[in-house]
Amino acid sequence: MSNGRGTVNFLVGLSIGIALGLLFAPVSGGEARDWLAGTAEDNVKRLRRQGRRWVFQAQDVLDKSQDSVSKVLKNSRNALDSVASRL
Repeated sequence: MSNGRGTVNFLVGLSIGIALGLLFAPVSGGEARDWLAGTAEDNVKRLRRQGRRWVFQAQDVLDKSQDSVSKVLKNSRNALDSVASRL
């Protein structure tokens, strides 16, 4: 098979695919663009909400960790003071 014939076959196949796509397309181009824009906007909003949830969860974890570290430090200080008073 020569290069020229392969290119022709490709172009014929591409043309048939485009024609079938246009023939069986479920919506018009404008409707498809509107649907894609709406879907993209919905996905962006969903991702922003999820991002905010993750930020709040991370802040909650950090707050709880800070409280735990503070309690450990306070208990350690009390233990050291108790040992120091015995010496």
